[in-house]
Amino acid sequence: MSEFHRLDATEDARFLRAGVADPLTKTPFRPTNEVVLCDTCGQVLLRETWEALGGCPDGDAPAPWTVEAALAAGDGARTRPPTPTPAAAPVPPPAPPERTRSWPMILLVALGVAALVVGGLFLSGALTGDDDSEEEVVVPTGPNSPDAVAIAEAGLVEGSLDESDFIDGENRYRDLYTFAADSSGRVLSFTVTSEDFFPDLVVETPEGDRVEAETVDRNDDTGSRTVRVDGLRGPGLYRVLLSSRQPQETGAYSLRLIQQDPIRPLRAGASAVQAELGAFSESADGFFRDRYQFSGPANREHTITVRSSAFAPVVSVRGPSGDVRGESGRAGGVITFVFTPSRSGTHTVLVSSQSRNQRGAYSIQLAVEPPPEVERPPEPTRLPTDGTAVTDSLAAGDTQTYRLQGRVGDRVRLEVRTDGFTPSLTLVAPDGTRTPATPDGDRARLRLTLSEGGAYRVLVGAADGGGEVRVSLEQEAAVTADDIPRLPGADLPSDTTPPEEEEGADGEDYQPQRIGDGPPPPEAP
Repeated sequence: MSEFHRLDATEDARFLRAGVADPLTKTPFRPTNEVVLCDTCGQVLLRETWEALGGCPDGDAPAPWTVEAALAAGDGARTRPPTPTPAAAPVPPPAPPERTRSWPMILLVALGVAALVVGGLFLSGALTGDDDSEEEVVVPTGPNSPDAVAIAEAGLVEGSLDESDFIDGENRYRDLYTFAADSSGRVLSFTVTSEDFFPDLVVETPEGDRVEAETVDRNDDTGSRTVRVDGLRGPGLYRVLLSSRQPQETGAYSLRLIQQDPIRPLRAGASAVQAELGAFSESADGFFRDRYQFSGPANREHTITVRSSAFAPVVSVRGPSGDVRGESGRAGGVITFVFTPSRSGTHTVLVSSQSRNQRGAYSIQLAVEPPPEVERPPEPTRLPTDGTAVTDSLAAGDTQTYRLQGRVGDRVRLEVRTDGFTPSLTLVAPDGTRTPATPDGDRARLRLTLSEGGAYRVLVGAADGGGEVRVSLEQEAAVTADDIPRLPGADLPSDTTPPEEEEGADGEDYQPQRIGDGPPPPEAP
């Protein structure tokens, strides 16, 4: 008979509903956990706890598993009934006091034994009076000492580093926690935050590997520092060593331990994801499950393809509205699950097997229908600028768009004529400004000078009827500097000397002329 029992969601339903927890780690039991019922002390423990402690200190004697016996044990409340003593047997010596049934107390007992040993050695030296033979005895301390160990559960732990904590060889204070992870396949994350000191975190896995934390946040304004170790999975006992990065630093900290279901991204159009069911999978009710997520657009066809030659795959999809759809396949076959979401959002895909405890390699791929091509409206007709009419036909309520290209100062004359109905005419500037025309019977006109350059739109509509329309544009370009004529002689040849620069203009040879009969002008001095 195997000493460990694997909890089943159906067969052990009464035990699981009782909410029993591991007496040492306080971790509630879940389906697929391996547990042991100790016949010596009457406790139900996780396999990881049992192996970490090396069995029961009262004697390694697992009991046969039954739900009734396990429920009687509770959180270690069951005790083994005393064995009757035969009448002919000699009277046994007085039994030592019954050991406590609380597993955390075992650590305190070990500390007490160590203290008694130390006290005995000191007392022995004092009685002999031999000071030269006295040896200094040091109580073992450090990360492995009983008084340095604390049991951590999933959630938030508030603590502090102070002078009463163990100090390591680098003169740093240290706290040590242990955590028992179950075999559900959930991902573990250890995060430490402190505003008093820069924390340092090392997590030791059940295999003995040491994983150092990475800094994920550093706020120089508040002094807050956050470090994290994540991506670890059970089962087994994890040791969490928490200290400061600088010697002699003390202060408060927060240790957050999170267990969450592993989720992998799934991208449309990418190559198939190669995975192995059961390697890093969730475990529930005897089934392994891998979880994927992707963001899917609404009203577009999605295709999920799963291939496996090791097991009969099952695919289920939960959409953003909470609806669940899925499909099952055959062993060695292919599942092609096609669906069209009614809402955009995050979709979750679960890959499992038809039978319990099946595992093996598989591939999964996502394809999404490309978005429909948006039909671009036809380019508006450009109106001739010489007054030539453009003829179209409009139904009642329709609007036809034309275009013209203008510059600042261009003068335009727009005219619309119809057969039997009143048209509408509006000129839309590049900045969106609208200039409507006032209809006059079966025609509408606009005359204006453009205030800005760019592409203009001409909107012609039929509000109260329909029929043929004729649209004409006369456009005169704005006057530029090149269009202004110059006065004769404004441009002098480069070899022409101005009159005031001719020789003698300001010299002695110049003589003023007499005007009329007046006296001659005075001579120049």
